[in-house]
Amino acid sequence: MTRPSREDAWSLLAAYTLSQPLRRHALSVEASMRHLARSAGVTDPEEVTTWGLVGLLHDFDYERFPTEADHVWRGMEILREKGWPEEIVLAIGGHAFYTGIPRETRMAKALLAADELTGFAGACALVRPSKKIADVPVESVVKRLKEKAFARTVDRATVAKGVEEWGTALPELVALLLASQVPIAERLGLAGSPAADLPDAPCPPLPDAS
Repeated sequence: MTRPSREDAWSLLAAYTLSQPLRRHALSVEASMRHLARSAGVTDPEEVTTWGLVGLLHDFDYERFPTEADHVWRGMEILREKGWPEEIVLAIGGHAFYTGIPRETRMAKALLAADELTGFAGACALVRPSKKIADVPVESVVKRLKEKAFARTVDRATVAKGVEEWGTALPELVALLLASQVPIAERLGLAGSPAADLPDAPCPPLPDAS
């Protein structure tokens, strides 16, 4: 294929992922990836989009293939069959430790840094009285990471490894991820009210601010 578009990625995600929470997770990680790209000095809009596509598609196969024997592997296989660039395929494969795929690019390291921690930040927003991610202090996210009973499905070891590989202090990374979610908070259900369903088509626009 020619350079894949965001519309291509959304069509693929929608075809394999019917779950609205999983679609929202994909959208949230896309926003995180775009924000991390810019924070890392990426200025080419097409490259920022590519980082975003990695976030959008990192779990697109999970609903159909949720086990370690299949998840990520099947997604990589599908992407290769469709002619997606290998840099995208490998970045997606590297976010699962069990694949053994090294995260050699800044983009691949960003996905590890963004995936678990983006979802955790959203969980922190939902327990606030306002249920708004714009109201979540960085310190609150850092503190709750130490509470093992809170959002217990979030793997703290993966979060720590992501912070290490991204190469900044945890509060700095948290601040970047929180900021990335604010422009799309309504679509994520993090603006004080439940989110509307994300459609199969058209591809939902993403504000440049993210």
